[in-house]
Amino acid sequence: MKKILYKAAVLVAGVFLMGSCGDFGDINTDPNNPSQATTEALFAFSLRYVPYFVMQRSYNPEFLLFPRYIAERQNVQYGRYNDTQFSTKNFYRYTLKDLQTIINMNEGSEKNTSNVEAFGSNANQIAAASTLKDFYFMGLTDALGMIPYSEALKGDSGNYTPKLDAQKDIYNGLEADLVAAYAKFDASGSLNATYDYMYKGDISKWKKLNATIRMMLAIKLADVDPATGKAWFQQAYKDGGIESNDDNFVYTFYGNADNENPLYTNIVTEGRKDFCPSTDIVDIMNKYNDPRRAAYFTKNADGIYKGIPLGITSSDVTNYNKDNSDFNPNMYKQGAPFIIFSAARTRLVEAEAALRGWIDADAKTLYEEGVRLSIAAKFDLVSGTAPSESEISAYLAQSGVAFTGTDAEKLSLIATQRYINGYFEDGIEAWSDWRRLDAPDLTIGPSSLLEHIPYRCTYDNNDRSESTAAYEAADKEQGADNTDTRVWWDVKDNAAQRKQ
Repeated sequence: MKKILYKAAVLVAGVFLMGSCGDFGDINTDPNNPSQATTEALFAFSLRYVPYFVMQRSYNPEFLLFPRYIAERQNVQYGRYNDTQFSTKNFYRYTLKDLQTIINMNEGSEKNTSNVEAFGSNANQIAAASTLKDFYFMGLTDALGMIPYSEALKGDSGNYTPKLDAQKDIYNGLEADLVAAYAKFDASGSLNATYDYMYKGDISKWKKLNATIRMMLAIKLADVDPATGKAWFQQAYKDGGIESNDDNFVYTFYGNADNENPLYTNIVTEGRKDFCPSTDIVDIMNKYNDPRRAAYFTKNADGIYKGIPLGITSSDVTNYNKDNSDFNPNMYKQGAPFIIFSAARTRLVEAEAALRGWIDADAKTLYEEGVRLSIAAKFDLVSGTAPSESEISAYLAQSGVAFTGTDAEKLSLIATQRYINGYFEDGIEAWSDWRRLDAPDLTIGPSSLLEHIPYRCTYDNNDRSESTAAYEAADKEQGADNTDTRVWWDVKDNAAQRKQ
């Protein structure tokens, strides 16, 4: 199967060779430290890879496959869960290193006025780069558990074999760093909008993103350390996260081949159509006549929404791909936008916090507001006509959606709505929700080599070979390097999964 999701080309510092739980395609890069590096160029380069990071950068779009949002429609490769290695090497060499370089160039003895002044104030550059760096670190540790953190990004000082830190320690470090970054933001200033092409230099929006990431960290502590999670969440909630669709963290692809939407590359440029909506997401939405189906999928020739099961046998694919639904065409326009963090997800995470008694707010109100924000954002994303208020109210009132029942049942409702909203958003977060909340009910295909959806990615062989002792120490502390080992915050067994 060729370059399934994208071809990326030069932006600012060259193109970036990504390792992945697979091979996300032909991405190359110039050296990380050009002689005349400027912070605005380094920042733009780091933003460039946000959407690929959360869907997975390849050929193997695992963070859309693990939550079972998409299925294979030509043959069966990745639905078997046969490739779970996740190479982190180039994140440390390039994206994370670039963000740390921005911080270094704006502070202390490494402060470099001539190459930073065009991007914005020192404080805002440090705060924004720290926030984005912590976003990447959160995704890496949620995928793998133990990773290099406290000794990472110190190659210039000669440390090429950093230890892997316990996830608990990483989370504590990320929380402290994000809180410090939030305090450093100067809302009276801005960043150069040309290079901050996601928030156009609006510091108030960066502060909301920062608080939102802290909520995502905090809520994952609900089972492993609820007291700490509650304290973190309360402060982030007080600071204020993304609550309006105008503040969504959205990446807009280019209208040319330099940085086009990965679905466009696969479906239009290469004419392959390797993927389509999966049965899991389609059937869940069909069950409740979810109005967002029209924003996500097309109907088949019979006028219904129908997915393809992920992980079926290759011979069965040809039986399914004759009458399956496809992606809404506006999702894969060349310059189509991609939501990373949304107001809908924030509200639905807040609903969980309210249900747990972490914040003084009404869980039902937050839940319903999250659904409404999701519907509005998804139709806006594809330039579609959103359902009427009466249709939305009817959807929210039906059994299986209405916010009623025991606390456990309400938590399952919240998880299901986060799952539906998370379609083609941050796939790592959607996968993390399922691992922690065990909802909604997801299946595994008969050709799967595993008995369950992976609980974590495994370390890449090349990463291990460059620091063997550090990875062996992590195996002893965390558990065997396989997909059965759970990350620190994932402490509950998932229900037995049925094969399709």
